[in-house]
Amino acid sequence: MAEPLLQTTLSTASLQQLKYEEELAGPSKFDPHEIRLSEAGQCPRRQTLRALGYVSTPPTLREMAIFETGHLAEERITALWAKQFPGPDQLVREVEVRTEFGVGHIDLWVEPIKHIVECKTTTEKRIKDLPLQSHVAQVTMYLHFYGNERGATAEVAYLIKETGEIRSFPITYDRQYARQLIVGLMEVQAAITMLREPLPIPEDYQATSYPCAWYTPQGLRRCGFWDHCWGSQVATVVEKKDVVAVIPPLAQDVQEYAKLRAQQQLLESQIDLIKVRRDALEAGFSDVLDDRQANVLRAGDVTVSRSVVEGRTTTDIKAAIADGVIAEDVIKPYQKTSHPYARWTVRKPKKKNQPSKGDI
Repeated sequence: MAEPLLQTTLSTASLQQLKYEEELAGPSKFDPHEIRLSEAGQCPRRQTLRALGYVSTPPTLREMAIFETGHLAEERITALWAKQFPGPDQLVREVEVRTEFGVGHIDLWVEPIKHIVECKTTTEKRIKDLPLQSHVAQVTMYLHFYGNERGATAEVAYLIKETGEIRSFPITYDRQYARQLIVGLMEVQAAITMLREPLPIPEDYQATSYPCAWYTPQGLRRCGFWDHCWGSQVATVVEKKDVVAVIPPLAQDVQEYAKLRAQQQLLESQIDLIKVRRDALEAGFSDVLDDRQANVLRAGDVTVSRSVVEGRTTTDIKAAIADGVIAEDVIKPYQKTSHPYARWTVRKPKKKNQPSKGDI
């Protein structure tokens, strides 16, 4: 049993972190070896890796917080339906759908109107992509194995994180699409129960493209089973004083990065030239305005104005210490060290020497 936090260390953030750490240490809510209807139409290899017992990389605390946000959305969406249907047994949550091809859990079943509600969260920039195809596949399976025989309708309800707005998208059952998804589940089932081997990586998948991995402002997010698919190509070597991670799956991304750096340097050199010309023009305009004691210059239909910004008063601390006006130990408590940052350098292979005539 986890020891209680000391009063001096208690905070909402620390309690959240403790909760996630306990969840990671405890058993999974779902059976990791079962085929999941919620992943129908998604990566078949991931399904087989998990079901066959391959260990995935644990989610980060940030990823767990994002996942929990989905549960909070489910609470809010359910509350809206509860006001409309307040009686007992009107709403059922986490309805298990168990089939020979896999197991699913419907977020919300509205009994009086026979309606399936799948609850999701998303961002404003993704509204144009809704409903996501993976969610359509999930609800299609729920209709096929549960809803159709009850004459049900269905929707995917998205809570927009930035605004709290909820958008609903009705899902119509497509028999042909359902068959396609079931065939995929059957292939997963055969790999798990008969072949006892993971399915291969789909041909159109790439190591740093969704769903294998994707770049975010917080870094490269990877599928938990990434190492089981692409890790065998990764090696670490020591070259002189450098520890080098050799990662062939990142070749295209590294090439793109080198190209972006070259483009940036070119643009910066162009900006420097532009600034030199701009400074020269402003100096000339100042001469003209000074001669006429004016602050606005007009030529043709363009007007350029000049405003004077007063200089700032600064203190040269180093000079004051050197002159003995201020003791260095007096200002030490007020000194701050900035956070470290990474400096990136692109090194391209040296060009091989061209053979001389005698070598040909």
